[in-house]
Amino acid sequence: MNESRVGNTVQIVISAATLMLGALGLAFWANKAQNDRSAFVGLYMLFGIPGGLMLVAGLALLVNGNAILGTLLLLVGLGLTLPLLHPVRVGLSEVMPLDPDSAIDMTGLSIVLGALGWFTANSLAPMAANPPDVSEIPAVSVPELVVQAAVFLAIAYIAVGFPYWRDLLQATERLGIVVPDGRTIGLALAGTLGAFLVAGLSGYVAQQINPELGESLNEIVDTMTAQVQNPIGAVILGASAGIGEEAVFRGALQPRFGMVLPSLLFTMLHGPQYGFNVALLGLFGVSMILALLRKHVNTTAAMIAHALYNAVQVLALSMIS
Repeated sequence: MNESRVGNTVQIVISAATLMLGALGLAFWANKAQNDRSAFVGLYMLFGIPGGLMLVAGLALLVNGNAILGTLLLLVGLGLTLPLLHPVRVGLSEVMPLDPDSAIDMTGLSIVLGALGWFTANSLAPMAANPPDVSEIPAVSVPELVVQAAVFLAIAYIAVGFPYWRDLLQATERLGIVVPDGRTIGLALAGTLGAFLVAGLSGYVAQQINPELGESLNEIVDTMTAQVQNPIGAVILGASAGIGEEAVFRGALQPRFGMVLPSLLFTMLHGPQYGFNVALLGLFGVSMILALLRKHVNTTAAMIAHALYNAVQVLALSMIS
């Protein structure tokens, strides 16, 4: 392992540790705000002050012709501040199972919508369009995948209350993580097949709209997975995405924010990689299949389907290359 790779891995570990510490602090704060008025007001200041400043700055930048940065600040600012309005939370509670009076749910919603604004704005940026330049796409490594999975899994547990208001067993149950049985595995396999059908249909539509798009997207995936295009690498990549991402999006978020909003965030998380094009519709469809597995089976089924979907993709690319 060369010095640059070691330095990059250390940087990733430091960033991951910082992120988890921040999540622990925010979860503690949100839990305290459930019964502490001053802590609840503090949450309004935490999200409202930067969110309000972003809204003002975003509007000013748009007026002055800076569409890229202006859109970014405006969308993130809206995401952070809209959940602070109680009528907004009440309205959303009509279509998703969140508690409009919960400081924890308000905090989670601000983070989810703020992140959705960030990734959407980056996906709309010209450099991310139809699709982005392959030379700008970094290849993932095994250490990065392991750290990513660990961080996502840790954040999922923190988001549902571990170690504050749930113990490890309660948090695992809340996340919908179970030991897989025959039904879980069977439905996960069916979900994997459904995901490939949706992705295939999306690819066909993309090919009809833009014949060069499919080839470009394959090149992007090939570039991102260049270091893990072998059986072991494919398993690690699949497990990393399946365990980590599903723990957060389906395990932690879906029971509070429904199927659609976490799936939108999941889709736009990949937007800067693939660009804002019809391929994202296919990714949203795949995400909704995973959401159905979570709703009607458990998160473990979604994890297995996601892991198999990614692993098979990587193995197919390794055979083609």
